[in-house]
Amino acid sequence: MTGNPTLKHELERKAIHITLLAIPLFYAITHQKEWVVNGLLVLLAGFLFVDILRMKIALVRKIFLRIFGPLLREKEAHNHLTGATTMLIGMLLTVAIFKEKPAIIGMLFVSLADPAAAIVGRLWGKNRFWNKSLEGSAAFYFMASFIILAFTQYSWGGLIVALIMTIVELLPLGIDDNLLIPVVTAYLLSVI
Repeated sequence: MTGNPTLKHELERKAIHITLLAIPLFYAITHQKEWVVNGLLVLLAGFLFVDILRMKIALVRKIFLRIFGPLLREKEAHNHLTGATTMLIGMLLTVAIFKEKPAIIGMLFVSLADPAAAIVGRLWGKNRFWNKSLEGSAAFYFMASFIILAFTQYSWGGLIVALIMTIVELLPLGIDDNLLIPVVTAYLLSVI
């Protein structure tokens, strides 16, 4: 575990985001909100169960850290939920609260634009702000814009949402962006 993971560890962390891309894709194909909510509830229950056990039982924490420690941020190692758990919470809230299209786009932003920002920032990030990079933020914006243009007819309003979400991802708001990105994206798309 480290506060500044190597590129390899960052790629491994972001593989979770890419894997969870299956959820918005499944929703887009099946249009079954109830199935998606129930599936997210089951996944979340499992992740929360493990998170609570590792926070409360030293032996479980030791085993968990041995297996997953290199993938964790420093704060996740002890008394915080993992990024994967907060991502599942964000996805569940997004699907439960919002209509299908904004929910899918919010989940695509966290599954694709957020990892793009992290990977580009780790590889080429030189201009740093609040422990993020301008280059990573540009990658977030381009991926978010691609998602908007490829999957919606939101056009200019959607591109403005992509820009707002890029700023949200960049700012040190103190709320896990895995939770914030899908919910705020879906909200903004719902009101434009």
